[in-house]
Amino acid sequence: MREYQGRTARLVRPILAELAFEQKPEHLFITCVDSRVVPNIITASGPGDLFINRNVGNLVPGFGSRTPDDSVAATVEYAIEVLGIRTITVCGHSNCGAMAALLAGGAEVAHLRGLTRWLRHGTQSLARFLASEPGEGDESPLARLCQINVMQQLDNLRSYPWLRARVEAGELELVGLYLDLETANVRVLDPAAGVFVPVPGEAPGGARTTGRPG
Repeated sequence: MREYQGRTARLVRPILAELAFEQKPEHLFITCVDSRVVPNIITASGPGDLFINRNVGNLVPGFGSRTPDDSVAATVEYAIEVLGIRTITVCGHSNCGAMAALLAGGAEVAHLRGLTRWLRHGTQSLARFLASEPGEGDESPLARLCQINVMQQLDNLRSYPWLRARVEAGELELVGLYLDLETANVRVLDPAAGVFVPVPGEAPGGARTTGRPG
């Protein structure tokens, strides 16, 4: 806090003063609680830009889920109905502990009752993973599950009739992102192909290509 007060507070004071009584984010960002994932860094954003929901495994309980939980739905409702947000991103990451627990059958976290109940919202992702064919390349089963989980959570968002109607009407965009921790690279989901691809305008190694806008 001393570091913040001494160096950073004066830099963000103007924007925070402007937003002190009203926030105007344009983006709902749903991601994992993992400490290695820092939304404002990977999106090059600052105060007031992102409305963020963080939970174990970046999960979105589906509409009518057998394990009731309104925490994510409440965030989504507020973002859309009150803040007027028109873009929702689900961001997963490699080496996710929640996905590792699902892949291992949940035995290692069975003594954690709250976590065990929460991870039930990930069973659809696991079933989708088990039904899928191994992809090309050398990606591990865990990496595949982490990516499939992002796709499933986007489908879970669409399971809410009022939200799906907005997507179909072109009033709301859903985006999937995947952060590879080892390379620090972010990839975006190509919905048509069902794969994560480099961010447009970026070279394979992460450097920006020339002659193209960001």
